[in-house]
This record gives sequence, structure tokens and C-alpha cells, in this order.
Amino acid sequence: MTLFYKPRQSNIVSKDGVKKWHPRLVKVGKVIDTQKVGELIAEKASLTPGDVHNVIRNLMSVLREQLLNSRTVRLDGLGSFTILANASGRGVNKADDVSASQIGALRVQFTPTSTRSPSTRGATRALFCGVEYQRWTGTEDAETPDEPVDPGTGGTGGTGGTGGTGEDPDDPNG
Repeated sequence: MTLFYKPRQSNIVSKDGVKKWHPRLVKVGKVIDTQKVGELIAEKASLTPGDVHNVIRNLMSVLREQLLNSRTVRLDGLGSFTILANASGRGVNKADDVSASQIGALRVQFTPTSTRSPSTRGATRALFCGVEYQRWTGTEDAETPDEPVDPGTGGTGGTGGTGGTGEDPDDPNG
């Protein structure tokens, strides 16, 4: 599994007066939609694509129902989903004055499952185990193979992370 990166210069000047360069992950190819995810899972399981799509639709329904009942949903090996309320700029002076009308937006927070590793003495996000990195030399709209990249090829090694500030998950360029 290879994550591609490209250099990106920061807009912020560092303490030494230089705008530093950092790696930024590149998203390539088409977005993998629910249909494709269902087909890929069906290839790995003894289920039909229709069965998998039914499970995915029901999973989304159950997630929504449980999140809107003030619960956190944890899927073992994947992570936890919880709902957060945004009330920024709508604070009040007394606890007794807090009300639902202050809530401006709801969002879902996903936290990947982490595992403890005795060798690294730290937590590792299960989703990021076995990741390798390779500098991107193509264009972002280039097609990628439908088959997964062999995890034993490419990359310069390194450790996974949870992302950095300023990253927009909806931005197709990372």
C-alpha cells in the first residue's frame, strides 16, 4: 500500500524567516464510491455484491440512528464514530442559560482504532499499518490501477500519522 506525496510550500514564514516545504498527500484517480466498495468486499467474501450493498445501506442507517441517540459507535478494527456539536461564537455567561438554540451545526468525528506496539512503545492507528510513501511524479487526475498496489513495492518507508492542521478531507488534492 503506497501513499503518494508531493512537496508543498507553507504560506507561513518560520522562525528563521523561510517558508518551509512539507510533504502533502496526493489523491489520485476516481473516488471509490459505495458501489465499488461493495464490489471489492464481495470479491473478498462469500457474499454477492447485492448482499454487501444491503449491509452497507443498513450500516449507514444504524450509524445515523445510534449517533442521533447520543451514542458513540465503535467498529472493531476500524474505529469510532461520534457526533459533535458546533456552537462557536454563541457562548453565554451562565451555565443555566445554555440551550439547544446555541448549536449551529453537527458533525461526525471518526477516530481510527489504535493498537499498542511494544516495539515502538506508542499507539499505532490500525488503518495506517504497513504504509509506504512514494514521491508523486504524475498528475492528480491520472488513473490508478483498479488492483491494489503490492505492499512490498515502492516507497521510502516512514510512519503513518493522523494528518495535520489545515487538511481538508473534502479537498481532492489532499
